[in-house]
Amino acid sequence: MAIKSFNITVCASGGGGNFRSLAKHQFDCGYRISLLVVDRECFAIDVAKEYGIPYTVLYRKFLNKSFFEEFEKVIPVDTSLIVLAGFLPIIPKWICEKWERRIINIHPSLLPEYGGKGMYGVKVQEAVLRNHEKYAGCTVHYVDEGIDTGEIIIQKRIFVAEDESAWELGGRVFNEEIRLLPLAIKMIREEMKTNS
Repeated sequence: MAIKSFNITVCASGGGGNFRSLAKHQFDCGYRISLLVVDRECFAIDVAKEYGIPYTVLYRKFLNKSFFEEFEKVIPVDTSLIVLAGFLPIIPKWICEKWERRIINIHPSLLPEYGGKGMYGVKVQEAVLRNHEKYAGCTVHYVDEGIDTGEIIIQKRIFVAEDESAWELGGRVFNEEIRLLPLAIKMIREEMKTNS
């Protein structure tokens, strides 16, 4: 059975930079964003409004089972892939199992290095610089019950420049993220099409 349309649901918690890139590239990369899910008021909502993409806010007082039951209820039934683009809540095992190989995440390091609990945002690049790494980068991976432990789909590596700050390095890594994530979705779509 061929895939007629490749609909994705994007989940975000912040500025919406990766979400903007996904919205911009959805047609040339062969997918359609059917919904944005956020867990707070954030700039990603402004991007959704700009591109005419439906969105829903799931306010999280506590990250408990009822939050994730609501999360699952709002995901459109025709969703081919859930894309975590700066979404802070950790997806529980039961959702990972139900959506196996259909949830992906972008992380600002060359996993498996600098992943796991507490490794997000500028903290990742601070650790990279503290350890005098030659390379930094970003990874798109499938989501499993661990934190940043799922199968790697694609990575982009960059040199760490001398005397750059964690914020500067983070900005350069982010510039790679916004190119890599749409490409990863295109790759997954092609793989699903081939296997259908």
